[in-house]
Amino acid sequence: MKLLAKFVRRGPAEILLVVEAMALLVFFRICLVVVPVYTIIRTITRGPAVDRSNDQAGAGENEERENNDEESAAEAQMVETALRVRWAVEAVARHSPIAFVCFPQTLAGYTMLRRRGVSSTMVYGVARSPVNKLTAHTWLMVGDRVVLGGEGSAQFIPVERWG
Repeated sequence: MKLLAKFVRRGPAEILLVVEAMALLVFFRICLVVVPVYTIIRTITRGPAVDRSNDQAGAGENEERENNDEESAAEAQMVETALRVRWAVEAVARHSPIAFVCFPQTLAGYTMLRRRGVSSTMVYGVARSPVNKLTAHTWLMVGDRVVLGGEGSAQFIPVERWG
C-alpha cells in the first residue's frame, strides 16, 4: 500500500514515464522470446539518429562562448532526461512481480531516450564466470556515462554496440 501511495503522489509526467517504462519492459521481454535479437535491434535503431549538437561555427569569441553554453545546457538536459528514464525503468524493474533482466531494461531505456531525442548506445558484453561459464550483460550509455545496467559492466568485454 505504501508503494501505491508513493506512486500516486508523483506528478503526471513521472506517472506517464513509469507507465511507458512498464509497457516497454513487458513488450521487450515478450519480443526477446519470440523475435530474433537482430530484428529487434534493427527495428528500434532504424531511421536517422537525432543529433542535438550545434554544428554552426561561431564567428567571434562571444558567439563561440554562447555556443559552448548552449551545448553545456543541452548536455545537462540530456543527462537529466537519461537519469529520469533510468529512474523509471529501474523503479518498474525493482517493484514488478515479473523479473526484468538487463536486456529488456536496456531496450526500454534506449527506446525511451530515442523518443526524447537523446542519443544513446546499447552495449552487449561477455565474461567468464568463476566456473568458466560464459555470461552476458547489456547496458545503456549516453556519451561516456552508463545509464542503465552499470552494475558489474566493467567485468564484461564489449562485443557489440548498437545505436
